[in-house]
Amino acid sequence: MNLLIKILLHLLDTRNIVWGILFLGLLGSCTSNNKKSVQDQPDSFGDIEADSAFVYINRSKDDQLDKASALKALSKADYFVNRIANDSLKVKALVELGAAWRGLKEWDSFHDTSKQLYSVASDIEDSSGIAKAYYNFANYYFQMEQIDSAYQNHFLAERLYERIGDHKEAGLAALSMAIIQKNIRDYVGSETNSIRAISHFEKVDEERYLTSANNNLGLIYNEMGKYDLAIQYHNIALEDRRKIKNNGLVIGSLNNIGLVHANKKDYAEAIRYYNMALEYEDELETRPKTHARLLDNLARAKSLMGNTEQLPGLFYEALAMRESEGDNSGVVTSNLHLAEYFLAKDSIAEAYKHAKTALEKSKPIKYNRGVLESLDILVKTANADEALEFAKEQVAIIDSLQQEERGYREQFARIRYETDKIESENIRVTRQKRQLTILLLSLVATFFLIYIFIQRRSNQKELQFREAQQKSNEDIYNLMLLQQEKLEEGKQIEKNRISEELHDGILGQLFGTRLNLDSLNDSNDKGVIEKRADYIDQLKNIEDEIRRISHNLNSNVFAKDVFFIEVIENLIEDQAKISKENGLMYHFNNDPAINWEKMPNAIKVHLYRIIQEGLNNIRRHAQAHNAWINFRREDHSLLLNITDDGKGFSAVDRVKKGIGIKNISSRVKQIGGTVKFSSENRKGTTILVKIKI
Repeated sequence: MNLLIKILLHLLDTRNIVWGILFLGLLGSCTSNNKKSVQDQPDSFGDIEADSAFVYINRSKDDQLDKASALKALSKADYFVNRIANDSLKVKALVELGAAWRGLKEWDSFHDTSKQLYSVASDIEDSSGIAKAYYNFANYYFQMEQIDSAYQNHFLAERLYERIGDHKEAGLAALSMAIIQKNIRDYVGSETNSIRAISHFEKVDEERYLTSANNNLGLIYNEMGKYDLAIQYHNIALEDRRKIKNNGLVIGSLNNIGLVHANKKDYAEAIRYYNMALEYEDELETRPKTHARLLDNLARAKSLMGNTEQLPGLFYEALAMRESEGDNSGVVTSNLHLAEYFLAKDSIAEAYKHAKTALEKSKPIKYNRGVLESLDILVKTANADEALEFAKEQVAIIDSLQQEERGYREQFARIRYETDKIESENIRVTRQKRQLTILLLSLVATFFLIYIFIQRRSNQKELQFREAQQKSNEDIYNLMLLQQEKLEEGKQIEKNRISEELHDGILGQLFGTRLNLDSLNDSNDKGVIEKRADYIDQLKNIEDEIRRISHNLNSNVFAKDVFFIEVIENLIEDQAKISKENGLMYHFNNDPAINWEKMPNAIKVHLYRIIQEGLNNIRRHAQAHNAWINFRREDHSLLLNITDDGKGFSAVDRVKKGIGIKNISSRVKQIGGTVKFSSENRKGTTILVKIKI
């Protein structure tokens, strides 16, 4: 494994693009194990070494330390990092150590630490650590002006970060590629990677970096001459930068929008944006380079507009600030703008002087744009022989730059092509696996559908059985009502017969007897008369009593609405017989205000079953001594209350899981009512049903 790592590191150092990409494709196949742990070494001081390393790394970041002290702290940190036994901890320490070396611009140490990070992360298949190593390599090569290697490593980092779902770091890598491509005038490629960066940042809500990606698109479109698009994206970046309250970035966006308006030759609008940026005086005091840039751009816009009131003073003020800050590229730009200004004023000698200064200062810092613009002005201001030499040099540089830019674009395209080719092969393999997976899933789905079909048929049969059972219950109940009605009808007929017998038979005979006794009153014997009077009074009383009974028997005391209540009473009596041994007493009360005759039959059926289910639950589970069943009318509602004094329940929710309680709830729902279950431990249970009538 170590030998493989050394070979791969050598390939990276020699910038072998194809092999690097092939390794990334191979690595992508094993990212699912990117968190695999390793067994700690027997060194008991592993954690102490890591703690010591982090202490020295943090100490190196102290602003009070001079660079020599900071470097000394990092050297000690490097010593402890190499002694960390736990590779996962070591990766974290190497990441922090690399960032510290980079902060001190110690690029060789930064590169060595990144190589070590790559090696350790590869050993434990830590994809995040490997991606970070790629990102570090890219930063190192960018500083070394090895643009192709920088782009390659950013590309590998972005793809790997994307695979592991770290969209912030993937976005930063894509944005770095976009900036590299913008700098070599590969605007189409830069646009593509800027958009990729935006898509990454939007997934993690990284507004700070999102503004940078939008700003880069604005810069690209400005260079491409698409000024309206440039202003659109600069405005998006400006609004976002205002939201995050970063005045430094706001100033940058205002300056960039001013540059676009200047390129559109809308100089008044450009001046307005430069002045808006210059209003941030407190921020600009800490940013002299930015302040100088704004003054120089403002002076140039005024010059091009023909407003020379503060010129060339503004140009020289900006130039002086840039020289004092050691801003070499800024000094070149100021001299170029002064050369343009004097050329427009026909001050050829001054224009030549500033253009020559710009050329001389551009070459050491390899500022190609400054070189070309300087030569362009020198061609116009030098004598014929010198102008010819400047023109030849300009053409040679243009050809060289175009060839270099073309080479970079081709190399970038080759990196993308090779990676896409590898990914296409991976996609083909993945597609085969997916097809197999789909086949297996299809089989599982088929079995599942068959199971659902069988289960559904079973459910349908169960539903049909329940419906039949419900109909049977209703039929049984209707038969019970019919039986009760026939019974009452038979009772009434028998009552009428007895009434007629009493009235027509017995009463007639008694009346005749009384008349006979009255006739005996003709006897004047005082004792007989008194005795007969007593008999006659007794007969009258019997006659009144029989008449009263006769009338009562003949009256319709059993109305139709009594049938339902009698059915309920019979149900309660049946339950009482069953519960007799348990000592359970039932108490029933019906509100006379309820007109059961007008009550829908469906409601009666469900009320009967609800009471039956409630009484069964009390008898089986409540361990109660008394049960109360009450019907009561309240406004336009019928209330059924079933209460017991049993053991109750500590949690009513557990009760509601019972089938009986579910059946009660279901029946109440079917007749449009509401039900409430309330219970306390050892204080009984109450079922309250409320139905609108």
